[in-house]
Amino acid sequence: MDRDAGSVEQALNSGDVHEVLKVWEDFNNGETWREMTATGSDRARAAAAQFLTEVREVAALEALRANARAVELLTGRRWYVIKSAREAGATWAQIGEALGITKQAAHDFYRRKIEEQEKYLPDLHDAAAARGA
Repeated sequence: MDRDAGSVEQALNSGDVHEVLKVWEDFNNGETWREMTATGSDRARAAAAQFLTEVREVAALEALRANARAVELLTGRRWYVIKSAREAGATWAQIGEALGITKQAAHDFYRRKIEEQEKYLPDLHDAAAARGA
């Protein structure tokens, strides 16, 4: 259990979205198998109990932290995918549609991210190239 708690904490503190999503998935798998042990047939309960021994234990609050961290990581990386889409010829309307937002909201998000990078990472970011996209 302590090993699981440590690995969950390590995943949540990582910058690796795959590790964070694995925490989320482990919680959901555990919930599914626990439900099966409570409601399934004898055979299903035995199989579920076996699967539970193989699933990392993740508390609900840890799963919520994983969800928030995954959203944070994915949203933080969205700007460069937008840049790639623009460089590939996508319109702001198409980008907005893909994100489920308006074209103006997509453009505003992208512009804000460029401004943040200029402010906090001026030596690591080519703002002119990003604006040209």
